[in-house]
Amino acid sequence: MNILNILNEIEKVDGEIYERLNPRRSAIKDFLNVGKKISIAALPLALSSMLQKAYGQTAPNTAVIDALNLALVLEYMEFQFYNNALTVTPNLIPDADKPVITTLRDHEQAHINLLTKTITDLGGTAKAVMPYANFDYTKVNANVNTNYGTFLRTAVVLEDLGVRAYKGQAISLIGNNAVLSAAVRIHSVEARHSAQLRLMVNKLQVATLKQLRPWIGVRRNDDGTAVVPTTTNDSMIGALSPVYDKDSTVANSETKTIQAGMELTGINGFTEITVEPAAECFDEYLLTATVKTAANLFIKAAFQLT
Repeated sequence: MNILNILNEIEKVDGEIYERLNPRRSAIKDFLNVGKKISIAALPLALSSMLQKAYGQTAPNTAVIDALNLALVLEYMEFQFYNNALTVTPNLIPDADKPVITTLRDHEQAHINLLTKTITDLGGTAKAVMPYANFDYTKVNANVNTNYGTFLRTAVVLEDLGVRAYKGQAISLIGNNAVLSAAVRIHSVEARHSAQLRLMVNKLQVATLKQLRPWIGVRRNDDGTAVVPTTTNDSMIGALSPVYDKDSTVANSETKTIQAGMELTGINGFTEITVEPAAECFDEYLLTATVKTAANLFIKAAFQLT
């Protein structure tokens, strides 16, 4: 989920990053087509190789290393959530669902491998592995390790947070089509993670969540009517609302119905386009500070992101 963030942070301290990568057109072409040749789990290693070639002859940059280590913390957070469920509380997950959760866990491990290798290739020192003990997912809901429905709902929010954080960095890549195209492909995989988990929650038909959509949507009652006032925290875990709230500096809440200055409700006389479908048409982004606030919901005080 952090590939766009990595590129954006590197660009802040090295404005020539794309000039470094762009001359290697064959490498970029291979990267754009890599999804046709290798598995998703191997995809991060391809990007790591590109960064190694781009920076192979340069001295390590403290700001870049710090940015990559910050991304690594977020990946540890997601990996430990899935890994703990699979290894410490295996009875929590139905046997039929274990392959899915295992795949999610393995994707997060692939991201960790990417970040660790890239930091090392840049001459830096990767942050040591953060064990499960550094996190506290029960701050969000005490039943997260004992109730499968709660576990899945929490996983949905972790993935939704990643998607919004990822999209928040895409703006800086507009105009760099090769990098943007490759990064958006990875972003789409993360969004499919969320959709898969949402379908798994829907399958459980938990009370008050029977209308959960495969996308971030306006929360609905079990009879299909929208909850008033409008909210998109459809996890029903109140502490997780910051994941879906707007940034303090921009009006980009997931309940937003105005896009490109145009009000979508009732647009062109289509009265059936009400607040609910209008808000669900677009996924909104989060800025870095808001991402940290949301991520800290799962991190113990001694290790909080600042």
